[in-house]
Amino acid sequence: MSARDVESRPSPIAGLGLFAKREFAPSERIAPYSGTMATEPPPEASPGGKVYTLEIAPGRWLDGSSADNPSRHANHACHPNAELIWHEEETTAWLTAQRPIAAAEEITFDYAFSLAESLFHPCACGAADCVGRIIAAPLRPALRRHLRFSRPRD
Repeated sequence: MSARDVESRPSPIAGLGLFAKREFAPSERIAPYSGTMATEPPPEASPGGKVYTLEIAPGRWLDGSSADNPSRHANHACHPNAELIWHEEETTAWLTAQRPIAAAEEITFDYAFSLAESLFHPCACGAADCVGRIIAAPLRPALRRHLRFSRPRD
């Protein structure tokens, strides 16, 4: 489990993606999401800019924008194959396999955005049941109901 086990390359989901260079078993650590800790939220991204900062606990952010952090390229998916798990004792987060991951498969996780955040972030994961926004899995049914009732009627 090291950065040598993954690679960043163009993704059909968005920009660069993170891809497995070998198979991973369920619950296996894939790669760390490393960076510097901050007590202030990140600045707003410039147009077309990217923000790789995660809120790992209330008032604590992990800035993963460093080129030394290949995990920053892991894209969101509605049916991810990995999850990001914070390990307080190690002060790092790990992408961890949720199911078997094949070599060359794109590694994805649920960004778990709030409803407010989701309004500014379209989802392009391609899942048949994708709601079209990057939003936490438990919030997707409510967003579907909202979108269904807010569409123009004949």
